[in-house]
Amino acid sequence: MTAEKQAGEHVLVIDLGTGGPKVGLVDQQGHVPACTFAPVRLLFLPDGGAENDPAEWWSSLKTCVKRVLKESGVASKDIIAVAVTSYWGVTVPVDEHGKPLMNAMSWMDKRGIRYDQEIVKGFPNVQGYKLDVLLKYVDKHGFPPSPGDALGHMLYIKHERPDLYQRTYKFFEPMDYINLRLTGKFAATQNTMVPMLVVDNRQLDRTEYDPWLLKMSTIDPDKFPELHPIDGILGPLTPEAAAELGLEPGTTVVCGVQDNSTSAVGAGSIGDGEPAAVMGTSGHMAFHLPFKKSDLTHTMATIPSGVKGSYLFWADLANTGKVLDTCLKMLLCAADTLDASEVPAEIYQRADRMASAVPAGSGGVLFHPWFNGSVSPGADEHLRGSFLNLSNNTSRSHLMRAVFEGIAMNWRWLRAPAEKLSRRTFQYWRLTGGGALSDVWAQIMADVVGIPMHRQHQPRMHNVVGMGLLAFSRLGKVDVEDIPGMVKFDRVFEPDPKNRAVYDHQYEQFSAAREKIRPVMHALNKG
Repeated sequence: MTAEKQAGEHVLVIDLGTGGPKVGLVDQQGHVPACTFAPVRLLFLPDGGAENDPAEWWSSLKTCVKRVLKESGVASKDIIAVAVTSYWGVTVPVDEHGKPLMNAMSWMDKRGIRYDQEIVKGFPNVQGYKLDVLLKYVDKHGFPPSPGDALGHMLYIKHERPDLYQRTYKFFEPMDYINLRLTGKFAATQNTMVPMLVVDNRQLDRTEYDPWLLKMSTIDPDKFPELHPIDGILGPLTPEAAAELGLEPGTTVVCGVQDNSTSAVGAGSIGDGEPAAVMGTSGHMAFHLPFKKSDLTHTMATIPSGVKGSYLFWADLANTGKVLDTCLKMLLCAADTLDASEVPAEIYQRADRMASAVPAGSGGVLFHPWFNGSVSPGADEHLRGSFLNLSNNTSRSHLMRAVFEGIAMNWRWLRAPAEKLSRRTFQYWRLTGGGALSDVWAQIMADVVGIPMHRQHQPRMHNVVGMGLLAFSRLGKVDVEDIPGMVKFDRVFEPDPKNRAVYDHQYEQFSAAREKIRPVMHALNKG
């Protein structure tokens, strides 16, 4: 597009995910004239660690910003704000100059689990938690310490790397670390601090930490950043950051938002109980509710949203796009020649063709998708993936379709407890995220879950659009209530009645097999 066509005010959005940063420009109508992505490495360590290099984040997003400016024709003077959204449960310790002291500990990092468990153990015991401690965490925060949270990361650093802990000035989530690089401010919000479990969420718009939660964390209180309002303006872009990114010094930077919130906004899920099923690398469901509530049995809760005055339903399946990419490598790519960030687009089209070649039910083959353990709607870190009921007649097409169906079965498992917590009966889901680009997978989602799937136009843009429109809202240029009308959907996938009996039967066996195989997985994976 030409520069003339792109005149007008835009927000530059940085969307940092597990695979790397996506950077896009958003105008006041929610249009995205340009967007680009750069991969970063995810480093798996033999002791259960999973890390990203913050220097690689910054280098990659600098490349993306310059590319987007060039491709869009938008002048830097027309960028009125920079806004950052990111994945979360990811911990970056920095010194007093804002320099990272180690790699960021990913949400997949399990090294802090035992320290989480240590601070909540006691009698009487409920699933590893001292009962009164469990109830107080749920009441104040929404959920207790759990595998992979940022509190566990901080405790791991405190106990395993005490010298580094002493040198840590502040602990950050990724969106707040990037905003530190942009503004020089050591700041966070009630929304971005959810994984550190130190803010009382019984009321929204908190700008102070809770004394009991701080005491339970055993982390020094001065190692947490200053809390700003959820809908706050953080400050101006520093001259140094502006020069690195090719932007104007003094450009407004708004407070960051975690990506569950921006995905709901970007899919138009602003009103109460309008679910967005986000088929991204991890996979999560997000929608707004007017109340705080938790369901620990199914690992779901409401948390402070990036939308002022609202709670956000949170349920993370953790096994969607990343599982598909791993299966594509195993089934369709030459062994050990491609990593997940390098799987070419044609591979996804090939997967669709293969899955379409066999009927619903995949010839009786079942697929369990829990490659990194199960989270919502039933946490079990020891579950793993599997194909069941293979025969001499099983083809790669059967396996490919079973992968789509198995991931969809995990989403079906989520539906009933999500409806119960929200006190709503879902009439449809808004389907978004990269996985929604597959017509085959979208139709399987509708057939398996049993309700229509409304697919968002440009489903990979949900976080970019959501963060961009939130930024315009904070600048007083867009009303949040008008956002649903700006979000476009390109197709509705209706459940096929012919497949209902097949998938009802398949889901019964999927659930039964999960429970039967659980003891085997525990025996194999408890180490």
